Amino acid sequence: MTEESTWRARFVRAMPATRESRIIAANALVGSVGTGMFLAGSALYFTRFGGLTETQLGVGLALAGVVGLLTTVPIGRLADRFGPRDMLLVVCIWRAVGYLAYLRVHGFTEFVVTACLLFVMDRAGQPLNQALVGRLITGAERNRTMGFIRSLRNLGFTVGFSLAGVALTTDSPTLFRWLFIGNAISFVFVFFFLTLLPRVGPAAGPADAKNAKNGKDAENGGKPGQGVIPPIRDWRFVAATAANGVLFLHDAILITVLPLWVAEHTRSPIWMITVLVTTNTVITVVAQVRVTRHIDDMATARRATNRSSVLLTASCLAFALSGVLGAPGWAAVALMAALLLLTVAELLHSASSWEISFALSPEAAQGRYLSFFNIGFSAAEIAGPAVVLWLLSRAGPAGWLFLAGAFPLAAALSWVGTRPKPTDTTPGTGAADPAADAGAEAASVPAAAGS
Repeated sequence: MTEESTWRARFVRAMPATRESRIIAANALVGSVGTGMFLAGSALYFTRFGGLTETQLGVGLALAGVVGLLTTVPIGRLADRFGPRDMLLVVCIWRAVGYLAYLRVHGFTEFVVTACLLFVMDRAGQPLNQALVGRLITGAERNRTMGFIRSLRNLGFTVGFSLAGVALTTDSPTLFRWLFIGNAISFVFVFFFLTLLPRVGPAAGPADAKNAKNGKDAENGGKPGQGVIPPIRDWRFVAATAANGVLFLHDAILITVLPLWVAEHTRSPIWMITVLVTTNTVITVVAQVRVTRHIDDMATARRATNRSSVLLTASCLAFALSGVLGAPGWAAVALMAALLLLTVAELLHSASSWEISFALSPEAAQGRYLSFFNIGFSAAEIAGPAVVLWLLSRAGPAGWLFLAGAFPLAAALSWVGTRPKPTDTTPGTGAADPAADAGAEAASVPAAAGS
């Protein structure tokens, strides 16, 4: 075999394995470039040209975030009813129009109304995309595809931030507006890519299977997933969701807390912020798929969650150390150690959360369950930065010690939600199957309206 063919074979093995996974991965890259452009310049645009103060911007985004949080599960129910691909098509158009509508916003009231309407669909995109992966891709390739999505999103965000730098340096209102337009255009491309995927109809739930057995049409005999209990009544799933939200605080630490901590509480040079964020991005892009390869069932997901919590605890201790070291060089070393520990923990937690959420979600209600699971992420995004910053402002380096103790507790709660039940065993192994248990639990209780 020639060297060229060897490299070609390695390249092919490194790519997503199926047509569907390649299209979904390309979607992640395109969408994140547009989102990165928007995120890099939106705050400055609204405060400089949109008639908002920084406080009004923060309050408006918090209100919109709550609206998105409350509507995520109802949108997931629609995905179960009509299929995740069709719902994502609606989401793309809604988001494209919403981001263009921002250009007509001036003042607090207009901003709040527009942001709340946009966030109805904006927050639903991630769980619907995961539900689409769950319906189109099976086996080890499913989590591998989620790994590609996360890696390419990080790459796309970096490209988007870089493109937005032109507008940030020129301070031109016109160039700022093009960041919004570019984001809207990215969703048009995402819409096109989605049309290349096969249409995914609603999954047959327990009630539908019974109707089919009795010769009835599921369309007339009942709604898809009628026999599935709402996720909020599945206490194991609620426990896993809550634990996942706490573990996801690593995102708040990286995006919001780290720059302020380095600048205000350590003697490290300010350029370390760029070094740390860039290091995290590069490692995530390169390593996320590799890490995901080793987490392919509930047992490996539980172990990854435990290891992630230990690494997050160690990272918090290193951050605390960076705040008490007097020498700038040693403070920088402590910050880099904290960042590396945080990054590996982030990779492990992301991969384990995908496996856990897939395994515990009944197939007939994946949209609803994955949307509920995403509430943990959203809550951490909304409240996480404020909670962590308040803790550090009150306690200084000692605040990291309180945070360090939260992660092992979250891992223990996750274990409670994902542990096998002794009554449900997998044939040939004697071990319980949480996915089968979730399905059996779902089939035995009639659905209630809402979630």
